[in-house]
Amino acid sequence: MLRGIDAAASGMIANQARQEAITNNLANVNTPGYKADDSVYRSFPELLLERIHDTSNVAGMPAFPGGRSPIGQLSYGVYNQELVPNFVQGSLVETGKPLDIALSDENLAPVYVQQNGTPIPPGQVRNGVPPQGARQVQPKIFFAVQTVDEKGQPQVSYTRNGNWTMDANGMLATPEGHPVLGANGQTVNLRALLGGLPLDSKNLQVTGTGQLIVPGSTAPPVQLRLVKINNPDMQLVKQADTTFRYTGPAGQGQPPAYNPAVDGEISIKQGFIERSNVDAGRSMIDMLNVMRSYEANQKVLSAYDTTLQKLNEVGRIG
Repeated sequence: MLRGIDAAASGMIANQARQEAITNNLANVNTPGYKADDSVYRSFPELLLERIHDTSNVAGMPAFPGGRSPIGQLSYGVYNQELVPNFVQGSLVETGKPLDIALSDENLAPVYVQQNGTPIPPGQVRNGVPPQGARQVQPKIFFAVQTVDEKGQPQVSYTRNGNWTMDANGMLATPEGHPVLGANGQTVNLRALLGGLPLDSKNLQVTGTGQLIVPGSTAPPVQLRLVKINNPDMQLVKQADTTFRYTGPAGQGQPPAYNPAVDGEISIKQGFIERSNVDAGRSMIDMLNVMRSYEANQKVLSAYDTTLQKLNEVGRIG
């Protein structure tokens, strides 16, 4: 009976974690570049029950060590293993602001990766058939920004949020204050690039390949730093706000740079932002389903509690 209590309690804990993830998604439904978190349930490893010292086949004999008789399997319920970001591109919305930049990479060709996420060279994919055990994933393009890690040390993070601004020092930055990086890893000084001109779409233009230019100026254009993540599900870890930390493959500190002028397949649009990919309607339905599941586990737990109370009463009477 206590095992049943454990199973019901684990279901309640897992549903609570999923409810928190859905709530966070709904809170960021209007956050540009936000990627919804999908909650992943996993079952605890099942246990194989066996009856040992079995004497059922020796009638009338005293108990002695015997063979094992399988009884069946026992599950201890489920748990919420992890939150997996959904990297599907959100819809693009026109704002007309000069520092709103959106990435459109839906035309990127899928790639094959090994089980550990390492890309498989095209030469190993013959006649469209990859090596055994390979799987197909959808690459994504990200902007590079400068953040700090948990120790306060600078690090490079990646984001799809192109809702940028010019900070008090004249640098190109995200709404959270993270400096946006150029192709060489340097921060972007908008004030120096504009040379005293007002910041508007006429004076500052962003090309389809990610270059910031000032028409008629002698200042050299600034190329934004873009990276291509072949397997974002396995190679990115979500941080606070809308940034991600790169985690692999092993031995590779940063993902490869991506040059739209050479590699093509994507477009960069000035005056647009990528909306959050949270489906508010679907999230509300998921929230109701989670609440019903939580209540069902709660009723099971309550039933077990009532049964245990009855057993205590019977014990006192005896």
